[in-house]
Amino acid sequence: MKYIKILMIALGFGSLLAGCDFLDTGESTYYDKNETLYEPSRVSQLCTQVYSYLPNGLSGISGAMHDAATDDAVHVYQTAAIQRFVNGTWSPNYTVDDVFAEYYKAIHDANFYLENCVGLTFEDWKNSDGFQDTYKSYLNYQYEVRFLRAFYYFELVKRYGSVPLITKTLTKQEANQVSPSSVEDIFKFIINECTEVATFLPDKVTSLPGAKANMQRVSKGVALALKSRATLYWASPLFNKDNDETRWKAAAEASNELISKASDFGYALDANYRNLFGATNNQSPEMILCRPEGKGTRFEAANYPMGVKNGSGNTCPTENLVSAYEMKDGSRFDWNNPAHAADPYSGRDPRMKMTIVHNGMKWPQKVAVETFVGGKNGQPLLNATTTGYYLKKYLNNQVTFETGKTTNSFDHNWVIFRYAEILLNYAEAACHAYGPDVVPAGHALSALQAVNRVRARKDVNMPAFPKGMSKADFLARLENERRVEFAFEDHRFWDLRRWKELQQMKDIYKVNIRKKSDGTMTYAKDKLVSYDLSDKLYFYPFSNAERYKNKNLHQNPDWE
Repeated sequence: MKYIKILMIALGFGSLLAGCDFLDTGESTYYDKNETLYEPSRVSQLCTQVYSYLPNGLSGISGAMHDAATDDAVHVYQTAAIQRFVNGTWSPNYTVDDVFAEYYKAIHDANFYLENCVGLTFEDWKNSDGFQDTYKSYLNYQYEVRFLRAFYYFELVKRYGSVPLITKTLTKQEANQVSPSSVEDIFKFIINECTEVATFLPDKVTSLPGAKANMQRVSKGVALALKSRATLYWASPLFNKDNDETRWKAAAEASNELISKASDFGYALDANYRNLFGATNNQSPEMILCRPEGKGTRFEAANYPMGVKNGSGNTCPTENLVSAYEMKDGSRFDWNNPAHAADPYSGRDPRMKMTIVHNGMKWPQKVAVETFVGGKNGQPLLNATTTGYYLKKYLNNQVTFETGKTTNSFDHNWVIFRYAEILLNYAEAACHAYGPDVVPAGHALSALQAVNRVRARKDVNMPAFPKGMSKADFLARLENERRVEFAFEDHRFWDLRRWKELQQMKDIYKVNIRKKSDGTMTYAKDKLVSYDLSDKLYFYPFSNAERYKNKNLHQNPDWE
């Protein structure tokens, strides 16, 4: 009867919910349904099944992070599926990150739960040990499931735009005849669901019996976090072609709602930026929702530098990203400044060294990484970094694969929502609606104050943005702030799209490092590659396989 602590537990009867096709319920859906709904623990597992579709960016797209399809990183292996986003081979017949059917399975499972598992009383179990705690948790499941369904619709609409909006289980024939709903209707559904379920969900996960403070379960704060993100996207240029100011105001209000209740929910900026990506990041006060991966060493093996035992160096940050980190005094890094170019990694925003491995850094153990040409971790070593950098964020350097040493596994939790995002969401929306320095009526912060809170994190402590900036200047700096604060957290890929600024990632740069005979280094910024970008890349194509099944799916522009 105890609540399942690890929400991603493998289900012994997963076939009960599995559809055979897009939104297909099939006979197996209802196999032994009455027996399943009789027992509280099995109903709990049905709720857990809906959680199991939450994204895990550490696994990513066939092991690659979304950031490797932006100007923040490249994937070192040219055969990786992530390359389709940028090498011109992406098409309706050759898709990548095609989660359309997967998220509709999740939506089907949510609809099944809401139609069959709400209002149960479990009469035969009322006298069992712990039943009251179990039942209290059960009463929240329907609202958790409704949130999850809204979350999966958000994942669909940001990728595909107009998609079918389904809130009931369908037969196979019905599923293959459903028509897409408008983008507006889908966003309104997501926002309204978040608003409504937030009134029923507990403020904190810890208020539920048997639940740890692990931020792996939906609470009121989680629902408001999705509302903050969804309203911001709905207000952004990709979806807000007429720049409707009321949408920006609604987005600011949505973020302010969570900010105003943050202390009640137990949310606060973590003083230590590193805490957000280690084995215990699920315990950080900044965490709102995360996806547990469990103990493992896979991410370290995939991203330790080439030349380190078992390292594959998959995700290589670009010079574009490294140059985005300001100097410690808040000024821009500039390759044309001789002092900067001679010693490019000194005196920078501290988040840089917590995110990126650069030449000379001792990583993962107490040995300096050599990404200069001819270095033990650099070119021309086969599959060594092509940019001059390796990834550090989310990696646990206590993992070692060295011969004769024990290889220990550590927990990894993918961040889905954290409090800093809400502050920066608010800063963006409030600036658009009111300007950088205005504290709107009924709000506690100006846009400027919100972003400066993030920059003032104790171990970051970057100078505050000044008052009196123009809206354009403030937004440009805020975009850069989002980039460095959320690097490798699956924001940049979507931010460039919702801002309609894909051209920013046209030219990708590396650092070319040479070791001189006296042992000193020279650094130079060089172009690595240029991408051929077009407006069709703002939305994913529907696969031809899905369009063959459902003739009512209309292909997105220029993907025919």
